[in-house]
Amino acid sequence: MAGTAAGLVGLDIGASGIRAVQLKRHRKTGEYEIVKAASVDLPWMPAADFRTALKYQVNDALPVDLGSVELDYHLLGETARTDDHGQPVELNRILIVAANRESVTDEARVVRKAKLVPIIADSAAFALIRAACHGRLPSDTETHAIADIGGDQLTVVIHQGGQPRFIRTIANLGGETATQAVASRLGVDAETAERLKRETGLNGPAPVLAPIAESSVFGGPPVSDVPALDPRAAGTVEALNPWATTAISEIRNSLDYFQASTPAAPIRTLTLTGRTAELDGLVERIATQIPLSVHTMDPLVGLAASRQVHKQEITDSRLAVATGLAMGVDS
Repeated sequence: MAGTAAGLVGLDIGASGIRAVQLKRHRKTGEYEIVKAASVDLPWMPAADFRTALKYQVNDALPVDLGSVELDYHLLGETARTDDHGQPVELNRILIVAANRESVTDEARVVRKAKLVPIIADSAAFALIRAACHGRLPSDTETHAIADIGGDQLTVVIHQGGQPRFIRTIANLGGETATQAVASRLGVDAETAERLKRETGLNGPAPVLAPIAESSVFGGPPVSDVPALDPRAAGTVEALNPWATTAISEIRNSLDYFQASTPAAPIRTLTLTGRTAELDGLVERIATQIPLSVHTMDPLVGLAASRQVHKQEITDSRLAVATGLAMGVDS
């Protein structure tokens, strides 16, 4: 509170703004009379202070014990709104990132045992975006989608101009779930099921066209050079099809949800990456069910490489996250 010649001023200095009310007493009645009242919205708090206060801001929004996670955020942009008093305010739109503290600590311990120095703990989704953009912010603002089909989960990432706009992770839809389906269907162990999954794919082995043996025409002894098909191939395809149908449906639903909420940012392409994206027939099936340009990611395309890398001829979409994480160190 402060005093002026015109009366008393109450000054409320808060975290989100400064509010002031000037009063004076009526000479005859002694009642307070409002002379002036105003409020000014302050800019958002500094990044360091906001990161510290983040856990209090989102305490009721996350279904986890905040004491067990490390929290961070990514700034998506600013939105102009009007507050309860009709005053214009600028609100920050953020993407919250949470990681289990114990897991991060354990992984950092393993890294140190390998004689490496952990620098940052980053999100795989951000790494995928960097790898897709080759570590550079695109010059355009087009929207693209990435589907990372890993061993234990499916992650859908949508980015615009290199900035994340939508991230969704679905557990139990990775390649291990497909392998378990094959193992259960055929009654084999996990190692055998994984091999059958890789060798057979979604479409099964290519049909073998048996040549007409000359002996069958001229009455000689029968000749058979047609290899026998693994009778388990059909069972493998039957086991994989429901998994593929569910995975593709979840990818399509994620894209449709984003597109319905953000119609002004049409998705241009869908890039597939991850260990399971290389399953034979999967890319073709996704392309027939999702009306986008669909392709797999080779994170090393467009990057300069050492002679050793050229000699090894490395082309593996599974390197996408690792490539993007390395790019994040200098970003």
